Amino acid sequence: MLNRLASYSDTEKKTVMICDDERDLLKLFGKALQTKYNVILVGSDEDCIEKFIDEESRGNKIHLILLDYRLGGMFGDSVARKIKEYNGTKIILISAYDLDGELVKDLEENKYIAKYIEKPIFINSLIELVADTIS
Repeated sequence: MLNRLASYSDTEKKTVMICDDERDLLKLFGKALQTKYNVILVGSDEDCIEKFIDEESRGNKIHLILLDYRLGGMFGDSVARKIKEYNGTKIILISAYDLDGELVKDLEENKYIAKYIEKPIFINSLIELVADTIS
């Protein structure tokens, strides 16, 4: 598991957790968002779920999760479904693969994800998408 880029001492900032197994993207997304948000970085499906549960159990709300679709042993839709068992945290599902339209439609209609976007992602577009989704 990677470390948090910003601490919870800045309580006015909302928290974004980024879950991606590509370390370069994880760091890039984290650096792009850390000026406006508390950022938590995790590099696997299991760490994503464990870190989410741990933070929530300690009273640290995670406002948004950027979730890569292919995260090791579990697909992003399974991670999203598991996290939604705990609360209504918004999730943006990100994929470099062309996902089945019916799967994406089901995830959006059943509120497992707020949005779906495909890689590559321009950083400015990512920042705008996070701001629009988290508000």
